[in-house]
Amino acid sequence: MREDIINVMRESSHEVSEGGSACHCLSLDTQKDIALRFDTTPREISIMALDNGFIPLKYLKNIGTIGTDGQVALLNSKVLVVGAGGIGGNAAELLARMGAGRIAIADPDVFEESNMNRQNFSTETALGLPKVEVVSKNLEAINCDVAVEAHMLAAGSGNLAGLIKGADAVIDALDNIDDRLVLQEACRKCNVVMIHGAIAGSFIQAMTIFPGDPGLESLSAPSGAKEKSRGIETETGNPATSPALAAAIQVQEAVKVVTGHGATLRRRMLYLDLDDWTFEFIEL
Repeated sequence: MREDIINVMRESSHEVSEGGSACHCLSLDTQKDIALRFDTTPREISIMALDNGFIPLKYLKNIGTIGTDGQVALLNSKVLVVGAGGIGGNAAELLARMGAGRIAIADPDVFEESNMNRQNFSTETALGLPKVEVVSKNLEAINCDVAVEAHMLAAGSGNLAGLIKGADAVIDALDNIDDRLVLQEACRKCNVVMIHGAIAGSFIQAMTIFPGDPGLESLSAPSGAKEKSRGIETETGNPATSPALAAAIQVQEAVKVVTGHGATLRRRMLYLDLDDWTFEFIEL
């Protein structure tokens, strides 16, 4: 069957010039037709195409950065996004567009009006609906290669190991330090990289924490209060731009972790203020 599929790809591909080179590309319609004809998934067709010198047109603009091997690695990967709010929703969409093959999303909340200024897929018609369900449907509409796991629950010490199992990277899109430290510890126990990101007004911080490395405990500690400690964002607000940029940084780090292309924010915290463009790293 494999040879038959490759022959169909050869007959159906078309040449596209990219970066001065000719690439043999498959359209989305062709990919879906082949998957249906040979009773397999679109993702498997994308992987087989890339392994045999054909590029799904939707990934053409990725290849110059991560290469075909990197794209295959992404399609074979699983990334867990914990939180589907301002950072998490943006991160989930970017992962889908990059071609992360499996995306798991955990969040217990529904969309509210105060989410509409910054949270992807928070529309007037989505108000009152579970965030993970709305995000999942949109990701599936963006890229048929993506399998989405929607978990409408609050991620905690009792369920994180099950959520993290099989993940290549975890995106921290939480909103308080207590939950972040619990997630960090769960990632360490599961030997999975956690990619941290947080915002407060125009301020962004991000770092990539490998198991065994120093992490958030180097910079903060649990509050010890009955209520989970929120950051200064309760005063500065959460505009549309900051979570989008934080999510982009985190997804870029996740792509690096999965593909092995590029240097990560390992053992260092990035601080960025969009108001005055203060930009610095704190080495851990």
